[in-house]
Amino acid sequence: MSSLAQYYLAKGWHVSGSDLVESEMLEKLKKAGLEIFIGHKAVNLLEKVDRVIFSAAIKDDNPEIEQAKILGSEIISYAKALGELTRQYITITVSGAHGKSTTTALLSLMMIKAGLDPTVIIGTRLKEFKDNNFRLGQSRYLVVEADEYNKSFLEFFPTIAIITNIDKEHLDTYGDLNGVINNFAKYFKNVASVGALVINAKDENSEKALKIWNGKTKVVKFGAKKIDSWSLKIPGKFNQLNAEAAWQSAKLLGVEKSVAEKSVSNYSGSWRRMEELVPKGQAALRQAQGKKFFTDYAHHPTEIKATIKALKESFPKKKLVVVFQPHQLERLNNLFEDFISSFDGADKLILMPAYQVAGRESSGLPAKALATAGQKTAKDLFEAIKKEGFYYLKNFAQIVKLTKEFSNSVVVFMGAGDIDNEVRKYFKSKLF
Repeated sequence: MSSLAQYYLAKGWHVSGSDLVESEMLEKLKKAGLEIFIGHKAVNLLEKVDRVIFSAAIKDDNPEIEQAKILGSEIISYAKALGELTRQYITITVSGAHGKSTTTALLSLMMIKAGLDPTVIIGTRLKEFKDNNFRLGQSRYLVVEADEYNKSFLEFFPTIAIITNIDKEHLDTYGDLNGVINNFAKYFKNVASVGALVINAKDENSEKALKIWNGKTKVVKFGAKKIDSWSLKIPGKFNQLNAEAAWQSAKLLGVEKSVAEKSVSNYSGSWRRMEELVPKGQAALRQAQGKKFFTDYAHHPTEIKATIKALKESFPKKKLVVVFQPHQLERLNNLFEDFISSFDGADKLILMPAYQVAGRESSGLPAKALATAGQKTAKDLFEAIKKEGFYYLKNFAQIVKLTKEFSNSVVVFMGAGDIDNEVRKYFKSKLF
Protein backbone atom coordinates (compact mmCIF):
# COMPACT_ATOMS: atom_id res chain seq x y z
CA MET A 1 0.00 0.00 0.00
CA SER A 2 2.81 2.43 0.87
CA SER A 3 4.51 1.80 -2.50
CA LEU A 4 1.29 2.44 -4.38
CA ALA A 5 0.65 5.59 -2.35
CA GLN A 6 4.07 6.90 -3.39
CA TYR A 7 3.35 6.07 -7.02
CA TYR A 8 0.19 8.16 -7.01
CA LEU A 9 1.98 10.99 -5.22
CA ALA A 10 4.79 10.93 -7.78
CA LYS A 11 2.18 11.15 -10.54
CA GLY A 12 0.73 14.36 -9.06
CA TRP A 13 -2.20 13.09 -7.01
CA HIS A 14 -3.05 14.42 -3.57
CA VAL A 15 -2.80 11.32 -1.37
CA SER A 16 -4.02 10.69 2.16
CA GLY A 17 -4.47 7.46 4.09
CA SER A 18 -4.91 5.77 7.43
CA ASP A 19 -3.38 2.92 9.41
CA LEU A 20 -3.98 1.35 12.79
CA VAL A 21 -0.67 2.35 14.40
CA GLU A 22 2.30 4.64 13.85
CA SER A 23 5.29 3.15 12.06
CA GLU A 24 8.62 4.07 10.51
CA MET A 25 7.06 3.79 7.06
CA LEU A 26 4.26 6.20 7.96
CA GLU A 27 6.88 8.75 9.00
CA LYS A 28 8.51 8.38 5.59
CA LEU A 29 5.17 8.86 3.88
CA LYS A 30 4.47 12.01 5.89
CA LYS A 31 7.84 13.45 4.92
CA ALA A 32 7.09 12.61 1.29
CA GLY A 33 3.92 14.71 1.47
CA LEU A 34 1.13 12.29 2.31
CA GLU A 35 -1.58 13.19 4.80
CA ILE A 36 -1.70 10.37 7.38
CA PHE A 37 -4.35 9.48 9.96
CA ILE A 38 -3.96 6.98 12.80
CA GLY A 39 -7.10 4.90 13.21
CA HIS A 40 -9.90 4.28 10.73
CA LYS A 41 -12.65 6.90 11.14
CA ALA A 42 -15.33 8.39 8.89
CA VAL A 43 -14.03 11.89 9.69
CA ASN A 44 -10.80 11.03 7.86
CA LEU A 45 -12.85 11.32 4.68
CA LEU A 46 -14.93 14.49 4.94
CA GLU A 47 -15.23 15.17 1.22
CA LYS A 48 -15.51 13.14 -1.94
CA VAL A 49 -12.19 12.01 -3.39
CA ASP A 50 -11.56 10.46 -6.81
CA ARG A 51 -10.83 7.03 -5.42
CA VAL A 52 -10.46 5.15 -2.16
CA ILE A 53 -8.03 2.21 -2.32
CA PHE A 54 -8.13 -0.42 0.41
CA SER A 55 -5.86 -3.31 1.39
CA ALA A 56 -6.93 -6.96 1.58
CA ALA A 57 -7.07 -6.65 5.38
CA ILE A 58 -9.94 -4.12 5.24
CA LYS A 59 -13.52 -5.33 5.63
CA ASP A 60 -16.70 -3.91 4.07
CA ASP A 61 -17.89 -2.44 7.37
CA ASN A 62 -14.79 -0.25 7.69
CA PRO A 63 -16.01 3.28 8.59
CA GLU A 64 -13.95 4.91 5.84
CA ILE A 65 -15.31 2.50 3.21
CA GLU A 66 -18.85 3.22 4.41
CA GLN A 67 -18.16 6.97 4.25
CA ALA A 68 -16.71 6.63 0.75
CA LYS A 69 -19.94 4.94 -0.37
CA ILE A 70 -22.01 7.82 1.06
CA LEU A 71 -19.79 10.38 -0.70
CA GLY A 72 -19.87 8.49 -3.99
CA SER A 73 -16.10 8.01 -4.33
CA GLU A 74 -14.78 5.16 -6.44
CA ILE A 75 -13.79 2.29 -4.14
CA ILE A 76 -11.16 -0.12 -5.43
CA SER A 77 -8.91 -2.80 -3.90
CA TYR A 78 -5.13 -2.52 -3.83
CA ALA A 79 -4.92 -5.54 -6.15
CA LYS A 80 -7.21 -3.97 -8.76
CA ALA A 81 -5.44 -0.60 -8.56
CA LEU A 82 -2.06 -2.23 -9.05
CA GLY A 83 -3.56 -4.46 -11.73
CA GLU A 84 -4.45 -1.31 -13.69
CA LEU A 85 -0.79 -0.30 -13.69
CA THR A 86 0.35 -3.71 -14.93
CA ARG A 87 -1.71 -3.09 -18.10
CA GLN A 88 -0.09 0.32 -18.66
CA TYR A 89 3.53 -0.87 -18.55
CA ILE A 90 5.69 -3.72 -19.76
CA THR A 91 5.34 -5.45 -16.41
CA ILE A 92 7.55 -8.07 -14.81
CA THR A 93 5.95 -9.67 -11.75
CA VAL A 94 7.58 -11.84 -9.09
CA SER A 95 5.34 -14.33 -7.28
CA GLY A 96 5.83 -17.37 -5.07
CA ALA A 97 5.70 -18.46 -1.46
CA HIS A 98 9.33 -17.59 -0.73
CA GLY A 99 12.01 -15.29 -2.16
CA LYS A 100 9.75 -12.72 -3.81
CA SER A 101 11.32 -9.61 -2.29
CA THR A 102 14.92 -10.69 -2.86
CA THR A 103 14.25 -11.74 -6.45
CA THR A 104 12.39 -8.48 -7.13
CA ALA A 105 15.30 -6.51 -5.68
CA LEU A 106 17.95 -8.38 -7.70
CA LEU A 107 15.99 -8.05 -10.95
CA SER A 108 15.42 -4.34 -10.35
CA LEU A 109 19.14 -3.74 -9.77
CA MET A 110 20.02 -5.64 -12.96
CA MET A 111 17.57 -3.56 -14.98
CA ILE A 112 18.71 -0.27 -13.45
CA LYS A 113 22.38 -1.06 -14.14
CA ALA A 114 21.45 -1.90 -17.75
CA GLY A 115 19.79 1.51 -18.16
CA LEU A 116 16.22 0.18 -18.39
CA ASP A 117 15.12 2.58 -15.61
CA PRO A 118 12.12 0.62 -14.24
CA THR A 119 9.44 1.75 -11.83
CA VAL A 120 9.56 -0.71 -8.91
CA ILE A 121 6.93 -1.70 -6.32
CA ILE A 122 8.42 -4.07 -3.77
CA GLY A 123 7.42 -5.46 -0.38
CA THR A 124 10.55 -4.44 1.47
CA ARG A 125 12.84 -1.44 1.83
CA LEU A 126 16.09 -1.28 -0.10
CA LYS A 127 19.21 0.72 0.72
CA GLU A 128 19.60 1.20 -3.03
CA PHE A 129 16.22 2.96 -3.06
CA LYS A 130 17.22 5.25 -0.17
CA ASP A 131 15.66 2.85 2.35
CA ASN A 132 12.38 2.87 0.45
CA ASN A 133 10.07 0.24 -1.07
CA PHE A 134 9.33 2.24 -4.20
CA ARG A 135 11.27 3.59 -7.14
CA LEU A 136 9.85 5.80 -9.86
CA GLY A 137 11.44 5.13 -13.23
CA GLN A 138 10.97 7.04 -16.47
CA SER A 139 10.76 4.04 -18.79
CA ARG A 140 7.93 1.77 -19.91
CA TYR A 141 9.04 -0.99 -17.49
CA LEU A 142 7.32 -1.86 -14.20
CA VAL A 143 8.67 -4.46 -11.74
CA VAL A 144 6.14 -5.67 -9.16
CA GLU A 145 6.34 -8.03 -6.21
CA ALA A 146 3.03 -9.80 -6.82
CA ASP A 147 1.53 -11.28 -3.67
CA GLU A 148 -0.78 -14.27 -3.95
CA TYR A 149 -2.62 -13.62 -0.66
CA ASN A 150 -6.37 -13.17 -1.18
CA LYS A 151 -5.79 -14.09 -4.85
CA SER A 152 -4.44 -10.58 -5.42
CA PHE A 153 -2.12 -11.66 -8.23
CA LEU A 154 -5.05 -12.77 -10.37
CA GLU A 155 -5.65 -9.04 -10.98
CA PHE A 156 -2.20 -8.59 -12.57
CA PHE A 157 -1.39 -8.90 -16.27
CA PRO A 158 2.38 -9.21 -16.70
CA THR A 159 4.54 -9.56 -19.79
CA ILE A 160 7.00 -11.66 -17.81
CA ALA A 161 6.03 -13.55 -14.66
CA ILE A 162 8.64 -15.07 -12.36
CA ILE A 163 7.47 -17.89 -10.07
CA THR A 164 10.06 -18.56 -7.38
CA ASN A 165 8.20 -21.57 -5.92
CA ILE A 166 4.73 -22.74 -4.85
CA ASP A 167 4.14 -23.93 -1.29
CA LYS A 168 1.45 -24.48 1.34
CA GLU A 169 0.98 -20.79 2.06
CA HIS A 170 -2.08 -18.57 2.56
CA LEU A 171 -4.24 -21.60 3.23
CA ASP A 172 -6.81 -19.24 4.80
CA THR A 173 -7.35 -18.10 1.20
CA TYR A 174 -6.84 -21.34 -0.77
CA GLY A 175 -7.86 -24.11 1.63
CA ASP A 176 -5.09 -26.55 0.71
CA LEU A 177 -2.02 -26.96 -1.49
CA ASN A 178 -4.10 -28.02 -4.51
CA GLY A 179 -6.02 -24.76 -4.18
CA VAL A 180 -2.74 -22.84 -4.30
CA ILE A 181 -1.47 -24.77 -7.34
CA ASN A 182 -4.75 -24.36 -9.26
CA ASN A 183 -4.78 -20.61 -8.70
CA PHE A 184 -1.20 -20.26 -9.91
CA ALA A 185 -2.30 -22.10 -13.05
CA LYS A 186 -5.07 -19.49 -13.44
CA TYR A 187 -2.49 -16.73 -12.95
CA PHE A 188 -0.35 -18.14 -15.76
CA LYS A 189 -3.23 -17.37 -18.15
CA ASN A 190 -2.81 -13.65 -17.37
CA VAL A 191 0.73 -13.59 -18.80
CA ALA A 192 0.95 -11.99 -22.26
CA SER A 193 1.10 -14.50 -25.11
CA VAL A 194 4.19 -12.68 -26.42
CA GLY A 195 5.75 -12.75 -22.94
CA ALA A 196 7.26 -15.47 -20.78
CA LEU A 197 6.84 -17.52 -17.64
CA VAL A 198 10.07 -17.93 -15.67
CA ILE A 199 9.70 -21.07 -13.57
CA ASN A 200 11.76 -22.83 -10.90
CA ALA A 201 12.47 -26.24 -12.45
CA LYS A 202 13.37 -27.68 -9.04
CA ASP A 203 9.92 -26.93 -7.65
CA GLU A 204 7.45 -29.81 -8.12
CA ASN A 205 4.41 -27.66 -7.38
CA SER A 206 5.36 -25.17 -10.08
CA GLU A 207 5.63 -28.05 -12.55
CA LYS A 208 2.15 -29.24 -11.50
CA ALA A 209 0.74 -25.76 -12.10
CA LEU A 210 2.34 -25.71 -15.56
CA LYS A 211 0.64 -28.99 -16.50
CA ILE A 212 -2.76 -27.71 -15.36
CA TRP A 213 -2.24 -24.45 -17.27
CA ASN A 214 -1.06 -26.10 -20.52
CA GLY A 215 -0.77 -22.74 -22.28
CA LYS A 216 1.33 -21.44 -25.18
CA THR A 217 3.28 -18.58 -23.60
CA LYS A 218 7.04 -19.13 -23.65
CA VAL A 219 8.32 -20.96 -20.55
CA VAL A 220 11.87 -20.35 -19.29
CA LYS A 221 13.07 -22.69 -16.54
CA PHE A 222 15.87 -22.01 -14.09
CA GLY A 223 17.63 -24.34 -11.66
CA ALA A 224 17.26 -27.53 -13.73
CA LYS A 225 21.01 -27.82 -14.21
CA LYS A 226 23.86 -26.59 -12.06
CA ILE A 227 23.50 -22.81 -12.05
CA ASP A 228 26.35 -20.35 -12.32
CA SER A 229 27.71 -19.19 -8.99
CA TRP A 230 26.61 -15.62 -8.36
CA SER A 231 28.93 -13.41 -6.34
CA LEU A 232 26.48 -12.40 -3.63
CA LYS A 233 26.95 -10.94 -0.17
CA ILE A 234 23.67 -12.51 0.94
CA PRO A 235 24.05 -16.13 2.14
CA GLY A 236 22.10 -19.24 1.22
CA LYS A 237 21.78 -21.50 -1.82
CA PHE A 238 18.19 -20.31 -2.21
CA ASN A 239 19.51 -16.82 -2.90
CA GLN A 240 21.60 -18.25 -5.73
CA LEU A 241 18.32 -19.53 -7.19
CA ASN A 242 16.71 -16.12 -6.64
CA ALA A 243 19.59 -14.49 -8.53
CA GLU A 244 19.23 -16.99 -11.36
CA ALA A 245 15.49 -16.29 -11.60
CA ALA A 246 16.19 -12.56 -11.81
CA TRP A 247 18.91 -13.10 -14.42
CA GLN A 248 16.76 -15.32 -16.67
CA SER A 249 14.13 -12.58 -16.69
CA ALA A 250 16.65 -9.77 -17.22
CA LYS A 251 18.17 -11.70 -20.12
CA LEU A 252 14.78 -11.71 -21.85
CA LEU A 253 14.91 -7.91 -21.68
CA GLY A 254 18.34 -7.78 -23.31
CA VAL A 255 20.49 -7.35 -20.19
CA GLU A 256 24.08 -8.61 -20.56
CA LYS A 257 25.35 -11.19 -18.05
CA SER A 258 28.36 -9.02 -17.11
CA VAL A 259 26.04 -6.10 -16.33
CA ALA A 260 23.80 -8.33 -14.23
CA GLU A 261 26.76 -9.67 -12.25
CA LYS A 262 28.09 -6.19 -11.49
CA SER A 263 24.68 -4.93 -10.43
CA VAL A 264 24.16 -7.54 -7.69
CA SER A 265 27.73 -8.06 -6.45
CA ASN A 266 27.41 -5.39 -3.75
CA TYR A 267 23.80 -6.12 -2.81
CA SER A 268 23.85 -6.83 0.93
CA GLY A 269 20.19 -7.67 1.41
CA SER A 270 17.06 -5.75 2.28
CA TRP A 271 15.02 -4.77 5.30
CA ARG A 272 14.12 -7.81 7.45
CA ARG A 273 15.65 -10.33 5.01
CA MET A 274 18.56 -11.71 7.03
CA GLU A 275 19.34 -8.09 7.86
CA GLU A 276 22.23 -7.68 10.26
CA LEU A 277 21.59 -5.45 13.26
CA VAL A 278 24.57 -3.64 14.76
CA PRO A 279 24.48 -2.53 18.43
CA LYS A 280 24.95 1.21 18.90
CA GLY A 281 27.81 2.68 20.96
CA GLN A 282 31.15 1.28 22.12
CA ALA A 283 29.77 -0.20 25.35
CA ALA A 284 27.11 -2.11 23.44
CA LEU A 285 29.64 -3.31 20.90
CA ARG A 286 31.94 -4.61 23.65
CA GLN A 287 29.01 -6.36 25.30
CA ALA A 288 28.05 -8.00 22.01
CA GLN A 289 31.61 -9.11 21.23
CA GLY A 290 31.58 -12.51 19.59
CA LYS A 291 27.90 -12.19 18.69
CA LYS A 292 26.02 -11.42 15.51
CA PHE A 293 22.40 -10.22 15.40
CA PHE A 294 19.94 -10.55 12.52
CA THR A 295 16.29 -9.78 11.90
CA ASP A 296 14.45 -11.91 9.39
CA TYR A 297 10.93 -11.98 7.94
CA ALA A 298 10.68 -15.80 7.81
CA HIS A 299 7.28 -16.95 9.09
CA HIS A 300 6.65 -20.16 7.12
CA PRO A 301 8.31 -23.52 7.96
CA THR A 302 10.10 -23.65 4.59
CA GLU A 303 11.51 -20.15 5.09
CA ILE A 304 12.54 -20.91 8.67
CA LYS A 305 14.51 -23.98 7.60
CA ALA A 306 16.18 -22.10 4.74
CA THR A 307 17.18 -19.15 6.94
CA ILE A 308 18.55 -21.43 9.67
CA LYS A 309 20.53 -23.43 7.09
CA ALA A 310 21.97 -20.28 5.50
CA LEU A 311 23.08 -18.81 8.84
CA LYS A 312 24.59 -22.11 9.99
CA GLU A 313 26.57 -22.34 6.75
CA SER A 314 27.73 -18.73 7.08
CA PHE A 315 28.74 -19.02 10.76
CA PRO A 316 29.63 -22.69 11.31
CA LYS A 317 31.63 -22.05 14.50
CA LYS A 318 28.91 -20.08 16.29
CA LYS A 319 25.82 -21.27 18.15
CA LEU A 320 22.59 -20.30 16.40
CA VAL A 321 19.90 -18.77 18.62
CA VAL A 322 16.47 -18.36 17.01
CA VAL A 323 13.85 -16.07 18.55
CA PHE A 324 10.59 -16.80 16.72
CA GLN A 325 7.21 -15.11 16.78
CA PRO A 326 4.57 -17.15 14.86
CA HIS A 327 2.60 -15.01 12.43
CA GLN A 328 -1.16 -15.51 12.15
CA LEU A 329 -3.04 -18.16 14.10
CA GLU A 330 -4.50 -19.88 11.05
CA ARG A 331 -1.04 -20.38 9.55
CA LEU A 332 0.17 -21.82 12.87
CA ASN A 333 -2.77 -24.24 12.96
CA ASN A 334 -2.70 -25.22 9.28
CA LEU A 335 1.06 -25.91 9.28
CA PHE A 336 1.50 -26.99 12.90
CA GLU A 337 3.19 -30.34 12.12
CA ASP A 338 5.57 -28.63 9.67
CA PHE A 339 6.52 -26.03 12.27
CA ILE A 340 7.55 -28.74 14.75
CA SER A 341 10.50 -29.88 12.61
CA SER A 342 11.41 -26.48 11.15
CA PHE A 343 13.72 -25.52 14.04
CA ASP A 344 15.83 -28.69 14.03
CA GLY A 345 18.93 -26.78 12.90
CA ALA A 346 18.80 -24.25 15.77
CA ASP A 347 21.03 -24.65 18.82
CA LYS A 348 18.70 -22.53 20.96
CA LEU A 349 15.09 -21.53 20.37
CA ILE A 350 12.97 -18.91 22.10
CA LEU A 351 9.30 -19.02 21.13
CA MET A 352 6.98 -16.04 21.61
CA PRO A 353 3.15 -15.86 21.55
CA ALA A 354 1.70 -15.72 18.03
CA TYR A 355 1.18 -12.36 16.37
CA GLN A 356 -2.50 -12.03 15.48
CA VAL A 357 -2.97 -10.26 12.16
CA ALA A 358 -5.63 -7.55 11.98
CA GLY A 359 -8.26 -8.40 9.38
CA ARG A 360 -7.02 -11.96 8.82
CA GLU A 361 -7.86 -13.92 11.98
CA SER A 362 -11.17 -15.71 11.50
CA SER A 363 -11.58 -16.93 15.09
CA GLY A 364 -11.73 -13.49 16.69
CA LEU A 365 -10.83 -15.11 20.00
CA PRO A 366 -8.40 -13.70 22.56
CA ALA A 367 -5.28 -15.82 23.13
CA LYS A 368 -6.57 -17.33 26.40
CA ALA A 369 -9.70 -18.67 24.69
CA LEU A 370 -7.88 -20.36 21.83
CA ALA A 371 -7.09 -23.62 23.65
CA THR A 372 -10.75 -24.04 24.63
CA ALA A 373 -11.73 -23.59 20.98
CA GLY A 374 -9.28 -26.31 19.92
CA GLN A 375 -6.83 -23.94 18.22
CA LYS A 376 -3.09 -24.48 18.55
CA THR A 377 -1.02 -21.75 20.17
CA ALA A 378 2.68 -20.94 20.33
CA LYS A 379 2.72 -22.59 23.76
CA ASP A 380 1.40 -25.79 22.15
CA LEU A 381 4.20 -25.59 19.59
CA PHE A 382 6.75 -25.23 22.38
CA GLU A 383 5.33 -28.27 24.18
CA ALA A 384 5.42 -30.29 20.95
CA ILE A 385 9.12 -29.62 20.29
CA LYS A 386 10.34 -29.00 23.83
CA LYS A 387 13.94 -29.99 24.41
CA GLU A 388 16.95 -28.68 26.29
CA GLY A 389 17.86 -25.15 25.25
CA PHE A 390 14.37 -24.31 23.98
CA TYR A 391 12.27 -21.69 25.79
CA TYR A 392 8.82 -20.09 25.71
CA LEU A 393 8.80 -16.44 26.85
CA LYS A 394 6.10 -13.79 26.60
CA ASN A 395 8.07 -10.76 27.72
CA PHE A 396 10.51 -9.20 25.25
CA ALA A 397 12.69 -7.81 28.02
CA GLN A 398 13.14 -11.39 29.31
CA ILE A 399 14.06 -12.50 25.80
CA VAL A 400 16.73 -9.79 25.53
CA LYS A 401 18.14 -10.75 28.92
CA LEU A 402 18.32 -14.43 27.96
CA THR A 403 20.07 -13.80 24.62
CA LYS A 404 22.83 -11.95 26.50
CA GLU A 405 23.73 -15.23 28.21
CA PHE A 406 24.60 -16.98 24.93
CA SER A 407 28.23 -16.20 24.04
CA ASN A 408 29.86 -16.76 20.64
CA SER A 409 26.46 -16.90 18.99
CA VAL A 410 24.35 -15.73 16.08
CA VAL A 411 20.96 -14.47 17.27
CA VAL A 412 18.20 -14.16 14.67
CA PHE A 413 14.87 -12.51 15.51
CA MET A 414 12.42 -14.16 13.16
CA GLY A 415 8.82 -13.48 12.18
CA ALA A 416 6.58 -11.20 10.11
CA GLY A 417 4.81 -9.57 13.08
CA ASP A 418 5.94 -6.82 15.46
CA ILE A 419 9.03 -8.69 16.67
CA ASP A 420 11.14 -6.55 14.32
CA ASN A 421 9.81 -3.31 15.83
CA GLU A 422 10.51 -4.60 19.34
CA VAL A 423 14.09 -5.65 18.67
CA ARG A 424 14.90 -2.36 16.92
CA LYS A 425 13.71 -0.44 19.99
CA TYR A 426 16.28 -2.31 22.07
CA PHE A 427 19.07 -1.72 19.59
CA LYS A 428 18.27 2.00 19.49
CA SER A 429 18.33 2.14 23.29
CA LYS A 430 21.78 0.49 23.27
CA LEU A 431 20.65 -2.33 25.55
CA PHE A 432 22.20 -5.05 23.41
